[in-house]
Amino acid sequence: MGTREGMEAHLIPPRGYPFLHVEAGGVYGMGWRRGWKGLWRVVRGTLQAWREMGRRRPQVVFTTGGFVSIPAALAAAGSGVPILVYLPDIEPGLAVHVLSCLAACVAVTAPEAGKALRRPTVVTGYPVRRVLVEAARSREETRQRGLARWRFHPEVPVVLVFGGSRGARRLNQAVARHLETLTAEAQVLHLTGPADLEAMQRRRTELPPKSQVRYQPVAYLDEEMGEALAMANLAVCRAGASTLGELPLFGLPAVLVPYPYVRRHQERNAAYLVRHGGAVMIPDEEIEKRLGEVVGDLLQSPERLSEMRRRMAALARPEAADRLAALLIERIQEHNSIRAARAGRKE
Repeated sequence: MGTREGMEAHLIPPRGYPFLHVEAGGVYGMGWRRGWKGLWRVVRGTLQAWREMGRRRPQVVFTTGGFVSIPAALAAAGSGVPILVYLPDIEPGLAVHVLSCLAACVAVTAPEAGKALRRPTVVTGYPVRRVLVEAARSREETRQRGLARWRFHPEVPVVLVFGGSRGARRLNQAVARHLETLTAEAQVLHLTGPADLEAMQRRRTELPPKSQVRYQPVAYLDEEMGEALAMANLAVCRAGASTLGELPLFGLPAVLVPYPYVRRHQERNAAYLVRHGGAVMIPDEEIEKRLGEVVGDLLQSPERLSEMRRRMAALARPEAADRLAALLIERIQEHNSIRAARAGRKE
């Protein structure tokens, strides 16, 4: 289930899964007008979801939080359908706090994440796409494919810069400002997002020929992301929940720049990786000034970078998706047993 306006409406149907539209809206921190409108949409969405629960009779509901999940979870609780909540970030949002009270089970990415929830949790790790898990397992082979794809030299370090599927304007501006410094030390694969690709391609033409071959801007990567992660010696990126799974999986040290406009989720994610020694963090407002200096210092300290790689790899949980799937199957089996017992008593 999801809203018509969300990314899920475009991502799910092409992959062949049924997608059910329900209304939902934010309530917390939205102002009283938008808050009331969001609350009304949650009520309408809950009724829509409840009707779908009755029609489709699901055996379990899986949710990762966010306001879009509230209608489905409330409808599931009212219909007696077990709920598995998974917290991908280190710090839970308001929706996860609410949903955890209704859940049959709460799974978390890391032990620290469970401390903020006042109920037992299961540590599963962050589920990473199968294509990335396979790329990490054959890392050297995957690395060689990446070097060939982007025509990078195997003896020169690679810095991977990315800011999510739509890119990150502040990171792109920082790269543009420090591009000569970065390409003097390393080769740079830069995921710009669609909006800034042309601007960064123009910026590339301003570089000397030697630096041009060391800089490759691309809008977005999907299946090829495994090659990029396997090839990189250092990442510069935001600190969304996926970094908690993907960076450890590849043992990839990182310069993390938390996006400052999503409460504290990314800041907490970054602090977790920094605390465990796999990353350094730069505030968003400082990245345009400090990017070249910080990346240069790390690349010139191979022992430090090697230790960061080791510590990042120690956080990897490549079995996370399997563990979450197992928890879902357990909830289904429990639900079926309860239904069978009730049916037996009626007979």
